[in-house]
Parts: sequence; C-alpha cells; structure tokens
Amino acid sequence: MRDKIVYAIVAISMLLGFSILTRGHEWGDDFASYIMQARSILDGDTRGFVEHNAFTIFESSIQIGPVAYPWGYPLILAPAYALKGLHPLALKLPSLIFYGGFLFIIYLLTKNRLTRTESLLFVSLFAFNPMLIRYHDQILSDIPFLFFSTLALFLFALKRDSTPYDRVLLSLVIAGAFFIRTQGVLLLLSYMAGKFFNWTIYRSNKQSANKNLKDIFYVIAGFGVLWALYTLTFPGGNESYFSQYSAFRVENVLNFIYLYFQVFGLFLGEGNIWVYLYYAMFVFFLIGTWVRRKEDTVFIIYFSLWMLLLITWPYWQGPRFIFPLLPIFIYFTFWGMKTVIARLPGRLQGNGQLAFVAFWLVISGVFLTTSISQAYVNLRNGRAINGPFDAFSTEMFDFIKEETPPESIIIFFKPRAMRLFTERDSIMVLECERLPAGDYVAIHKKWDNSQIQPQDIGECGIPLENVFENRRFIVYKILKSDT
Repeated sequence: MRDKIVYAIVAISMLLGFSILTRGHEWGDDFASYIMQARSILDGDTRGFVEHNAFTIFESSIQIGPVAYPWGYPLILAPAYALKGLHPLALKLPSLIFYGGFLFIIYLLTKNRLTRTESLLFVSLFAFNPMLIRYHDQILSDIPFLFFSTLALFLFALKRDSTPYDRVLLSLVIAGAFFIRTQGVLLLLSYMAGKFFNWTIYRSNKQSANKNLKDIFYVIAGFGVLWALYTLTFPGGNESYFSQYSAFRVENVLNFIYLYFQVFGLFLGEGNIWVYLYYAMFVFFLIGTWVRRKEDTVFIIYFSLWMLLLITWPYWQGPRFIFPLLPIFIYFTFWGMKTVIARLPGRLQGNGQLAFVAFWLVISGVFLTTSISQAYVNLRNGRAINGPFDAFSTEMFDFIKEETPPESIIIFFKPRAMRLFTERDSIMVLECERLPAGDYVAIHKKWDNSQIQPQDIGECGIPLENVFENRRFIVYKILKSDT
C-alpha cells in the first residue's frame, strides 16, 4: 500500500513538473554551453566546441564560466537534441525524469529510518515543493546531479556488508556525479572520510579495519578507471574552474556564510512567516545532526564539505547550489523534532506525534496548492516563450546568422547564447576601448549589466553603423579603418 502511495506522489510531482515547463528559457547562458556541448558530441566535434568556447571565455571582459562543463550532462541532453534539435521543452524533459528517480531514492533512503507516515511526508515535501518544481524549467545540470548525489548517499548508508557489486555500483554513481559536476568529487572524499572514521573505531578489530580499507581501495580504483576512460574520450576544459579562484576574497566568506544560511529557508518559501519557521527548523536540524552523528556520519561529512566549498567559492551561486543538501537538512530536521517529542512526558508524546504529522502535512498541502497554482498559470499562458527564444530575440539572432559573415565576432551580453543561436564567435565586452575586438555589437535595450548600456555606447568614440533594430535589440556594425 505504501509503495502505491509513493507511485501516486511521484506521478503527481511529474505532472506538476511537466505543467510548469515553458517554451523558452530565462536569460543566462550556462544552458547554451550545455546544449552546444551536447551538439558537439553528436557532431563528433567536441574539440571544436572547446576551441570556440575558450575564445569566448578568455577574450571576454570577465570569465563567465569554464571552457567546458563536465560532459555528463551534455551526454544526457544529446538524445533529446538528436530527436528534437534546439527545442527547449524537449531539452527540459531529461531533468524531469531524473527528478522522478530522485524522489524514489529519498523514499528508499528514509523508509527504514523513519516511520511509514514520516517517509511519505518526507517524499511529499520534495515532490510538491514549489521552488524545486519551478526549477524544472531550467536546462541545467542541478537536477541530474541531485539524483546521483542522493543515490550515492543512499548507497553510503546501506547497512550491510559491501559486496564487489556494491563497490562497482558506488564507483559508477560517484563517477556519474563527478562527470555531471566537478563538485561530485566531494562524494568520493566523503566516502573516504566516512570509511576512515569507521576504521578508527574498529581498528582493534583487524577484520573490520581491513574491510574498510579494502572498500576505500576498490571504490577509488573503480573511480580512477572510469575517470581515465572519461578523460580519454572527452577533451578538458573544466580545469578552468580553478582559475576562477583568483577572485577569492576572505571578506566574502563571512558574507556567504550568512547568505547560504538564509537560502535554506527558501525551501519553505519567501516571506517573514517562512523565515521565522525556518529559524525554528534550524534548531531541530542541529538537534537531529547531533543525535544521528554516529549513525549518519557520512551525511554530516558531505554536508560540511559542500558548505565549505560554497562559502570559499569566489562567486555567489544562489539557491540551486544547496539542492544536494536539502534532503540531508530535512532528514536531520525530522530527527530533531522526533527527538524532542520522545523527550516529552508519556501522555504528551502522542499529541506531539500528531502535531508533528499535522505540521508536515500542512506544509506539504501548502506546497501542493502553490505548485498547482503555478502550473495552472503557466498552462493558461500557453507555456509562454521567453528569453532568448522569444520573437524579438529570434529576429535578432536570425539577422546575425543570415546577414553577417561566418567569421564575424559578435559582442553580446550572453556570448554563449549568441554562439548557440548564430554559430558566430562571441564575447562579452564591458569597456569602450575593447569594442574594436568585435565586428558587431548587439545591445539589449532593457538589460542593466554585462554590456555597455545603449545610452552610453554612442559616447565610446568608436564609429558604429546601425544595421538592425527591433523593440528589444539594436545591432551595430563596428566600423574599422583599413590601416
């Protein structure tokens, strides 16, 4: 019976996720890089992608990302691109499928750690969460990574002696996470740290100590073999992540600690009532973490390593980067509340348990109602086309693709999107004196950053010719002397 309820919850979540999808995409061109990488896999020209994208990354005024993201997510996108091409709805479906898989994993993770009702409530919180449901409309790697990272945590937590099959599977899952996002290496470090912790506990038992060391060796070896095959198959580029650490500032760390502390509250919602509720939940999270410190050590290690990475990364990443930690946060919060209820006098424990269930049932109901409302509005609006896929953007991209020489360099505030839609090399330029590095400059009339503003570009002293204009964009040809 419980399994049928889980299937129903997942089915409703998938329906809500599909209903929230639009026929466009918000501005921001990480998605463009992923799609171009998927296209290069299908074209057999991955090195060509790296060459062109390296030009964009290193010739722009600021480094906007790595030369290449890990190739795992582009591999996931490749079948959808092969079937439908540059079709945003089709390219969003793989993440939706992975989210369904994630929901089943958190059910398996909690069904033997929480009561039947608690595990169903736990799954419902994620199945109906408005923030996560809305995020299905992004062509980004976060949801597939959430699937693999949570699956790794589930495998870490299996309470049985590991077999060769378990070690191979764990190597595959950790490698899968790493091939989707470089931060997946933290899963391997967490596994090693957890096993080392066990080794320190059981080192007097030679058999148990040797088993922990063998597990570490085989998982690392399996990961190493898969990593070697990956590097032989795909070109590099994500090593340029590390060059971004040149922007590290110690003063940012304290600010990021505060910001990321606050961002966990967005799981509940925005507004003062949710903020205060989150503060109360955080107390229970701390209690649950302490209570489960021995049974779920590896969860704590992974949570800590991930947060350490976030607060020391030079750039603010926003809510999506705490997605892998949300299951851990809610899990320990559940345990904190359960612990407090268990300390109540006997006659109050039953009431406390009822209040616990009622609380999370109400939260799940609010989540479901909000997500249904969002889905209804989206469908009523015909899955509105937005961002780089809208009519004004398409008109501008078509002009550049059809009316400019193929070797042209286009200056644009989202250069990877420009290359995706026009197959022209593109860079972001913020300084007037660097405008001659391009052949054309396309200006978004209503965008406030990442470009020279439309009212200012005439003062740059660079000769320009207006060659295209619509309500949203203006394109200038940059006139250059022959000498």
